[in-house]
Amino acid sequence: RQALSLRWCRAGRGEMGLRVVSVSLVVLVSSGFVSFDEGGSYEATGYGVDVSFPMHHMIDARVSGAGAQRYDWFMAGCAAKSSRRACEANEESRMHMNREQIFRQRNYTELGFAKIRAPKGAYEVARRFWDAHSRSATEESWPPGNTYVNNWLSPTKMVSLEDHRFQPEGAQTKQVIWDGVKPVLEAWTGQRLKPTSLYGIRVYEARAMLATHVDRLPLVTSAIMQIDQDLDEPWPIEVVGHDGRAYNVSLEPGEMALYESHTVLHGRPVPLRGRFFANVFVHFIPVESDGKTNERGVDFDWQKKARRQDATRPEFPRPPPHHVSQKAAADAATLQRRDPRADRLLSRKKSGKEEEGHQIHENEDFGRDAFATGSTTALHLAAANGDLSAVEEALTSSKVDVNAPDVNLWTPLHEAARGGGDQIVKALVEHGADLGARTIGGASALFLAKQHKQHKVVAYLQSIGAPDYAEEL
Repeated sequence: RQALSLRWCRAGRGEMGLRVVSVSLVVLVSSGFVSFDEGGSYEATGYGVDVSFPMHHMIDARVSGAGAQRYDWFMAGCAAKSSRRACEANEESRMHMNREQIFRQRNYTELGFAKIRAPKGAYEVARRFWDAHSRSATEESWPPGNTYVNNWLSPTKMVSLEDHRFQPEGAQTKQVIWDGVKPVLEAWTGQRLKPTSLYGIRVYEARAMLATHVDRLPLVTSAIMQIDQDLDEPWPIEVVGHDGRAYNVSLEPGEMALYESHTVLHGRPVPLRGRFFANVFVHFIPVESDGKTNERGVDFDWQKKARRQDATRPEFPRPPPHHVSQKAAADAATLQRRDPRADRLLSRKKSGKEEEGHQIHENEDFGRDAFATGSTTALHLAAANGDLSAVEEALTSSKVDVNAPDVNLWTPLHEAARGGGDQIVKALVEHGADLGARTIGGASALFLAKQHKQHKVVAYLQSIGAPDYAEEL
């Protein structure tokens, strides 16, 4: 099965060609797409699932001895850090979602992924933020038995756009990235999109691995923007396209991978060789014409159907050809006008009056003493007061932003997690609330729910994988 690796390459100036870069056994590879993209190249591996890493089930060592050995080493490291039982439970959960979620969701593109140049304005502000704050990266917290990354050997780090030390620059940078990537993904999918998640710049270091997975809803239509890297060899993301074949997509700084993260298996099953690899994950969900209601092809009830063993495959419209979608996305990125906010962010210099952990902007101190909530929207107030009817009414408005921060970066989800109740939290999440959003003090919704003993909210947020970021004051 792991037999033939094909690479699209530039054979000469203005020419394209297909050459074999490695052969271990001569067999026929099933027909499908192998498309050249403007960003460079990506490889069709010649195999599908459960070869490089367990995706649906365990690897058969007779098919992929190297993959099986690498996975045994991976699991041994997890067991040494936690317990084998916890690690195996997490693995079964990951593979269960891989098997059961994908076929119950709508695909909005033919192949499920593409590679283009990132929108210039969005990349430049993200890169500036990285250059200014990369030394302030903090280690990410993962639950016991986590097997999505091998944090026991190579902990991941985050330069958070919500870090209270970097405000208001972080919040402004985040909005420029949202606004730059959104029209590109809308052109690619042909869908109206609503933002759901943008944490910051994740940093992987030497020997890091990322288990192959699909993302939890509401992370549906997504992009990976490559910010910076120092590698000894490429560290591609392996994706399994809608054609059932695995592809390796390598990114350079300034390039961007588009992918349907809820239905395209993706991971980095080979350890990183180099010093570091920094990128931004930007996630959206398709919505109906009102701009708020989730598009009907996104099925939040897939787990209930899986428990009932309901394997009905929904009928959805056929997406346009891959090359058409990819060109639309590339054109949208290239033709996008420069965001004037990007110019202001790029030209802004740190005030000489600022202390470490503080930023002065328009005479306002965004610092360690700014921790109290300051609700400013009707949705904030309804969520804080536990008024489910008012929350639902607000969410139907085309003008409301479910992730709107107040002056202290509290979103409606933070308010609901603190005391609004689990039904309001669920409503906000289903309308795209950012689980990883952090207050100006650094707290996530799950942390606030724990602090205020909202046990039902805690149980729900933990069940959907919400991050637990503590207050940093």
